[in-house]
Amino acid sequence: MKKWVITCICLLVFAAIGISSYFYQTMRSPITEQEQLAIERALNETELSVVDDVSFYHGTEPYIVVKGRTDQDDTGLIAWVGEEERIIVKNVADGLSKEEVRHFAQNELAPKELISVRLGIENRLPIYEITYIDENDRYSFYYITFEEGTFVKRYSLKTEG
Repeated sequence: MKKWVITCICLLVFAAIGISSYFYQTMRSPITEQEQLAIERALNETELSVVDDVSFYHGTEPYIVVKGRTDQDDTGLIAWVGEEERIIVKNVADGLSKEEVRHFAQNELAPKELISVRLGIENRLPIYEITYIDENDRYSFYYITFEEGTFVKRYSLKTEG
């Protein structure tokens, strides 16, 4: 009787894992398709020949940020790929690095915790989004331009507690 109960429990656990994996893949498939389309567009419509990294940004409009290099001189490029708009392309050297933005955040914003720094775009302006916990324990967002690091906007979400 004990073996039968253990066998049933194991089968239920494996079935739950299988069903969860299936649902995860089903929910993730549209994102994967968008990512592949963005990579194809970036490779076909820009000078990019090698893709190094792909990330998503959901601001006022969703964009996929494709980082890569050219074949000719290994120049680093970043392409912001929107759904139907033309692609915005910038040289990596023309903007701030992620490390420079992290340094800015630590020194100027003085966060309790720096959560992330990522590339995005707002109103066709390439930006960095800095996400952090501020001194008042609020989840905060601070936006600066990619090229000069000038302030764009900021907002904070009050936490309960």
